[in-house]
Amino acid sequence: MNYIILFLSSFILSLICTPLVRNYALKHNIGLRSREKKVKPIPRLGGVVLFIVFYFNVLILYLISPEKLSFVDYKILGIDENLFGLLSAGLVWIVVGLYDDLKGMNPFSKLFWQFICGLIIVIFGIKIWWLSNPITGGAFIIGDWNYFLVPVWIVLIMNALNWFDGIDGLTPGVSTIALIILFILSINPQVNQPATALLCIILAGSVLGFLPYNWSPAKIFLGDSGSMFLGLMIGVFSIISGAKLATAALVLGVPIIDACWVIIRRILSKKSPFYADKNHLHHKFLEAGFTTKQTVIIIYAICAGFGIIALESETQGKVKALVWLLIAMIILSIVLFIKKYKQNNR
Repeated sequence: MNYIILFLSSFILSLICTPLVRNYALKHNIGLRSREKKVKPIPRLGGVVLFIVFYFNVLILYLISPEKLSFVDYKILGIDENLFGLLSAGLVWIVVGLYDDLKGMNPFSKLFWQFICGLIIVIFGIKIWWLSNPITGGAFIIGDWNYFLVPVWIVLIMNALNWFDGIDGLTPGVSTIALIILFILSINPQVNQPATALLCIILAGSVLGFLPYNWSPAKIFLGDSGSMFLGLMIGVFSIISGAKLATAALVLGVPIIDACWVIIRRILSKKSPFYADKNHLHHKFLEAGFTTKQTVIIIYAICAGFGIIALESETQGKVKALVWLLIAMIILSIVLFIKKYKQNNR
């Protein structure tokens, strides 16, 4: 029952806050941009909405039942150490991301602050304690490598969701699917992480309430503050208390593989990995003749399908599924290229 109440609370509050933030931005000409020329500028302050709704609901829950958001015994200013780290990193990023949305920042400055957020997470005890060996069934103990691996993971997810935010409704929908999958995994008796499940369902409701306003044609954008805030939170949810890293990697496999491919291609082309272009998977769908809504729904289905596989698989099965996802994306890219070629000929 707590999960349903928190989900609905976040969903309704997001439905209310989103148009308020949008109207305020339009009235005061704050954070406006457009994806295409000749299109009326649209506010890119979705991150503000998600931050307000998520933090408000987490705060209320913590004031009413602090024991429900308990991860470790150690407290900082009366707040659970892990939760304090998560909220601190989120606060740092929303300030940095909002500055970027309003004033603009160079890619290396953003990368620096993304790593800082990752380090904050580790410093406050949220770590990847081990990685399962899919071959032998054993485990690798991470130890001090956390101070490198956790920030790298956080940076990867933040940028993957940010780069995937190239068409209306894509990143919010994919993020919602990932959060629901992580929620289901967290309430699984074998995992039994109710505190993580609460955070996942609160953020899922927040994003789902925002989605109608970001659905094509979008009335408000996530902005870097919003898309990377989602990446930061999902990245943390996948490692806090352990046992969810492989699941997150699979359900977010499409944007992660897309991001890795873009980085490799840009480097091979002797361009900066941060050089913006329109060679992402969703752009290929559009070039092949699919509409924005069709593209988004197809990618939703792929992410949800592999998310379900992740829930039903052990570590070895998830690794195999990741390989199949990679093969599927290669085949899909070839099909889209052929479809684009035939369409251009017509």
